[in-house]
Amino acid sequence: MIKKDYRIVLLGAPGSGKGTLAQELTKRYNLKHLSTGDIFRKVITKNSPLGQQLKNIVATGALVSDDITNATIKTELLELINNHAGFILDGYPRTPTQADFLASIAQPDLVLLIDVDRELAIKRIVGRRLCSKCGAIYNIYFKKPKVDNICDNDGEFLIQRKDDNYETISKRFDLYQEVTSKLVEYYHNSKKLYRIDANNGIDAVLPEIIKIIEQE
Repeated sequence: MIKKDYRIVLLGAPGSGKGTLAQELTKRYNLKHLSTGDIFRKVITKNSPLGQQLKNIVATGALVSDDITNATIKTELLELINNHAGFILDGYPRTPTQADFLASIAQPDLVLLIDVDRELAIKRIVGRRLCSKCGAIYNIYFKKPKVDNICDNDGEFLIQRKDDNYETISKRFDLYQEVTSKLVEYYHNSKKLYRIDANNGIDAVLPEIIKIIEQE
């Protein structure tokens, strides 16, 4: 087993499967899943000045600045660290500056780079549909509901996030590739980075990741 306060950083483009992997790993190892996307969406719903600023940035597919990202995630990070809780960071850090900020608070034990082809990643996101009630996730290309646009669990209508469109996701993927190449180099030099091919889906990837974690 891993230590109680084990810390994992998941790197990967939109559509690489980071969120699904994080959910599986948190259940297996009793870790906290900290997703910047979820945190940003929570802030946006509060309709504060910061929330409005984040809403405008996310809607265009642009990356949120280092200062705003660090300030937004700092409180939740410190709470976990002070409670000696292990966690998985999904979508953070995205730049060397953010990685430096994270290192000033807590060093990750493991960094996993989840690789996926561009067009496959885009189809995973553009095709994604969510249940408006239970939160179940479907995909019109890879995991269709039994009845179009209806959740198998509770019969509720499925919805698509406004930013899950081809133009926005294409921009986010290209920005990820441009910005994160420096972050990959940053973590490669720390000798904590493992590169994972995620083109064959979660079922193929998860056992490989578990093996890496448990041999650490």
